[in-house]
Order: sequence, then C-alpha cells, then structure tokens
Amino acid sequence: MTSTTDTHTVGTRDRPPVRTVIGTELSRLRHGFLAWYTVFAPVVIAIPLYLGSLFSPEGASGQTWQSFSRVTLEFWGVLIPMTAGLAATLSVRADHDAWRMLLSYAVPRWRYFVGKFGALSVLSLISSTILAVVLTAGAALNGTLGSATGMILAAAYLPWLAGLASTALALLVAVCWGFGPGITVGVAGLLCGALTADKVFWYVIPVAWPMRVILPIAGIGPNGIVLPEGSPLANPDAIPVALGLSVALAAALLLLGGRHMSRKEI
Repeated sequence: MTSTTDTHTVGTRDRPPVRTVIGTELSRLRHGFLAWYTVFAPVVIAIPLYLGSLFSPEGASGQTWQSFSRVTLEFWGVLIPMTAGLAATLSVRADHDAWRMLLSYAVPRWRYFVGKFGALSVLSLISSTILAVVLTAGAALNGTLGSATGMILAAAYLPWLAGLASTALALLVAVCWGFGPGITVGVAGLLCGALTADKVFWYVIPVAWPMRVILPIAGIGPNGIVLPEGSPLANPDAIPVALGLSVALAAALLLLGGRHMSRKEI
C-alpha cells in the first residue's frame, strides 16, 4: 500500500511548480557564456559610449548625459531582440541531450518550455537592471540624476517588457527548428528593430516593439537623433500598445510552445 506521504512525494516530483523549473534553469545557466553576456553586455555598451560622449561636440557643450543616454538606448533597443534570439538558441542547444532524459519523465512537458522562457526572461531582467545602474552612474557623474531617474527606470524596464514577445518567439523557433533559424530570429531582430520601429506598421513587427517603446522615452529616432518638436514618434500612447501586444503574443507563443513540447518525440 502506498502511504499518503509517498503519494504526495510522487505528485510533487512529477508535477513540480513552474517556479521550481525556472529556478533549475537559472542554476544551469548561471555558468557559461549566457551568464557573462547577461552581466557584461550593458557594461560593454555603455562605458565606451560614455567615454565617447565626453569628447563629442555635445560633451564639449555640457550635454554629455544627453548624448550618452541617447546613443546607449539606441544600441539597447536593437540589442534586445538580438539577445533574445542568441540566448534562446544557445539555451535550447545546451539542453539537446538533457531533454532526451527529461522528456521521458511524467512531468508535464509544457513546464519545461515555460520554465525556460521564465529563466531567459529573468536573465534579460537582470541585464536591464545592470543597464539602469550604468545609466544612473552616468547621470550622477553629470549631476542630472534627480531629473533623469524616471527616464532611466522607464528606459530600462519597459523595453524589457516589450521584448518578452521576442524571447518567446525566438525560443519557439529554436525548439521547433533548431540552431540556424533561432539565430536568424536574433539577426532579423537586430535589423528589423532599427528599420521598422518608426514606421506606421511597427505594431505588426514584434522585434520592433522594444525600440518603439524607447523612442518616446528617450526622445530619439531609431538613428539616435533627437526627435523634432511635434514628432508623432514622441507620442507616449504607443508605449501601452507595445506592452499589451508583447504580453499577449508572449502568452500565445507559450501556449504553442507548450503544445509542441507535449507532442515532441524523444
């Protein structure tokens, strides 16, 4: 006879909470390239740009912070979808052999997909937080921290939320079709994010949503140039639209990914 304790143990083992799966994924990703990339990508982008801003014409005129923040956020906007493709593809590739064993367990397979998405989203959130710290340091060095805090927080975290759809899309492509197509999503995101964020059809291009959110926050175009007064790109009404689209598409892609994992052959 199976005791109540044994039944509870088996049930917990076969149906681990999603947060447990996310934690397991994070513990596996804390070593290697993705961990280093998460920490150093915003730093490697920001520090050279800050030094360049010091010696730029804007820096000479006392606008170092304005120049630094605009160029940094321009790079960050196109980096988000590229990072999503790179991180998702490398993570899935690393799990190729492990899934041969994991998929033979009684654990609902969709939890593996959702757990990996959650772990990748946490990594990108950490990277966004480091970006916020770097931007805060730049503002403090130029004596503009008080007036720039709101913009820094919005520019760090709202594009992260707008980029969740890119993460889910890249993960689904990598799981379904492998390394090459997954990387292609990241490369396409790098290009399309910059080329389509200012177009009227931006809302149908998921990889453009992070950059589209940044434009009104930073007051720049996709090329980093300050928006002229009255520019429609400065209208903040696009921000909630992009965030809502990202959350909705991410949820739909998670459902598709979970269904694919449930049918995936070992």
